[in-house]
Amino acid sequence: MDAIPQALQQLIAAFGRLPGIGRKTATRLAFHILKNTKEESEELAQAI
Repeated sequence: MDAIPQALQQLIAAFGRLPGIGRKTATRLAFHILKNTKEESEELAQAI
């Protein structure tokens, strides 16, 4: 997993700590967030 930047690895790990979220789903969620617009990402951050 060295090809993935440290910050992204941390995001994947954080998602993976949620109940019912495995590594594969956590990775999908993280990459989905990367594809979001800045506004969508900020909206998600505010909601959290």
